[in-house]
Amino acid sequence: MNTDHASGTWYGEYELAVGKTAYWRLGPLRFWLSHEEKEWRFCSLADTDPLDPRLEEDLSGTAEPPDEALETAVRLGSDRTGDHFELLPMPADRPVVVRPVTPFLLPPEEDLTLYISTMAWLRVSVGRPLREFVEVPLYRPSDTWFGASTGDGEMCYSLQTSARLYLERLPIRPHRAISALRVRNRSAVNLPIERVVLPLPHMSLYAGDRGELWTEEVTLEHTQDGQEAPLILSRTTPSYAGITHKLSGPRQKSDRGLLTRAFGGLRRGGF
Repeated sequence: MNTDHASGTWYGEYELAVGKTAYWRLGPLRFWLSHEEKEWRFCSLADTDPLDPRLEEDLSGTAEPPDEALETAVRLGSDRTGDHFELLPMPADRPVVVRPVTPFLLPPEEDLTLYISTMAWLRVSVGRPLREFVEVPLYRPSDTWFGASTGDGEMCYSLQTSARLYLERLPIRPHRAISALRVRNRSAVNLPIERVVLPLPHMSLYAGDRGELWTEEVTLEHTQDGQEAPLILSRTTPSYAGITHKLSGPRQKSDRGLLTRAFGGLRRGGF
């Protein structure tokens, strides 16, 4: 088994011989990957704590999933499985409505950067060339609807966050990605920051030098007339993230109109 991964990281490429099972715990998700003759098998157990910081792995090949995990098993059969597989973090498959635990106000003509962590998805691919096997959330948040009405909006995930103002106060967790959101208030009144909608399907995931996950930096400007300008996605992570490299690209191609709609209506009730 290849264990040549940097400290604090879990993603990357591995090999697992026939008859062996490997195990990981990434925050609230425990999962087992087994390689049998002409077959791969994946099973998992999800816990309920979205802030679980644990990162555990057993690459000896002798891990044994409990019976309750075996009930979730997914199998992939092939005559050409090989020993090669990859674990890859992916952005969420829906936008995420993030609500600060304690809402706050942004004064006129001020800028503020919020550091938000959101859940990542796990994609397992096997073989050479790699073929996608299974994809699961490392933590699945609750569903919510975001929009002006039931006919104008979209299904999202809901997430409560501390929305840190200092990066060093944001804990690094193996199953979550850090997003830096810069909010500019160009209006003449205090701007209530009560919810933030991140269009994660249009964002990429990057690896930091400490094993942490990042998305691109994003900027949203609230103008004098109360309208929101289109969301600006930078080309990469913020400079203070240090050296990063892209792990996975966006699920969906973004366009100006889509990102405007994703953030339209936030003035009704704040961010």
